[in-house]
Amino acid sequence: MKLVYLRPDMVKCPGQDQRFWKPGDIFEIGCPGCGAKIEFWKDEPTRKCQSCGRKVSNPNIDLGCAKWCQYGPQCLGAVAADTD
Repeated sequence: MKLVYLRPDMVKCPGQDQRFWKPGDIFEIGCPGCGAKIEFWKDEPTRKCQSCGRKVSNPNIDLGCAKWCQYGPQCLGAVAADTD
């Protein structure tokens, strides 16, 4: 039997591994307060507008397997529990 060792940086949850993301998983929206562009990643619940400082919720939040995986809270912290 041949053992294969993976580098620690290669061992990731496949649901959150950015290598498996689609192009639309990173997107921009206009700030509802000032209209400035805000870039979101699919797993970011909120971002602060760099122009006006308003806290903006991600309209397309997708936590993937973190919603049901037993390791979701460890993977994403309190974010996974807060979005139920």
